[in-house]
Amino acid sequence: MANAGIEDDPDVPPLTRKQKDGELLYRTPELVIELKALLQKSRSALATSKTDLSSAALVYIMRNLRPNRDERWYSELWVELVARTKTIARKQASGLSRQKAGDVADAVCDWLRELVFSESDKADVLEAFFFSSVYRQTINEIRKVKVRSSVEHNETDLEIGDRPARDWIDAVNNRNAGHSMPRAEAAARVSLVMAKLTEREREAVTAVYVEGLRQKSSDPEEMTAAKKLNVSHRRVGELLANARKRASGDEEEK
Repeated sequence: MANAGIEDDPDVPPLTRKQKDGELLYRTPELVIELKALLQKSRSALATSKTDLSSAALVYIMRNLRPNRDERWYSELWVELVARTKTIARKQASGLSRQKAGDVADAVCDWLRELVFSESDKADVLEAFFFSSVYRQTINEIRKVKVRSSVEHNETDLEIGDRPARDWIDAVNNRNAGHSMPRAEAAARVSLVMAKLTEREREAVTAVYVEGLRQKSSDPEEMTAAKKLNVSHRRVGELLANARKRASGDEEEK
């Protein structure tokens, strides 16, 4: 879609995101007309007529009319945009369980929030292709859920030390993003990796990547990996670095 020139208006600055062919994205003529009209309205009037605004117009408002402090009209329009996004996502994820469909919808809304408020021209695609952009992201999130399910639904629950394989697999993110991997296979891979580590390295990996402890903290009351292992946070970092080297086969022979 090349810029047709309709956006040569000081009130509606053109999009700047380039497509693969080098052409700039552009808003449809209908959207430009809608934006020019809504810019003449008061902010409260925009909130009152939120259901009449297109999703692309809502994206424009979120990006370009954001107030310096919290204001009700802006919050109402954001809630409306999120609700529309969730509707699209839930519809596409209707083949999943209710819980998983909700997880997909929440993930898509997180993506929307990050993109809209990123101040990046990547958000231009939401104004040019709102529905298809949300649809594609929903498909991506559905794929992630299905990959995770295929790993977790496994005929065995191998044990690594005193922890179930699932904890280790989830902790080290040992999932193939491109295709499913049976959990038994993933668990076997994790078992091989952990077998390469020293006892202290395994303790450090467990504390940080399984239990989620921070290596250090300014809060003296917080349990950290360093405190649990009774070492300095620098030593924890060294143990993790050594563990990564052993896992990748890059450790030096001694």
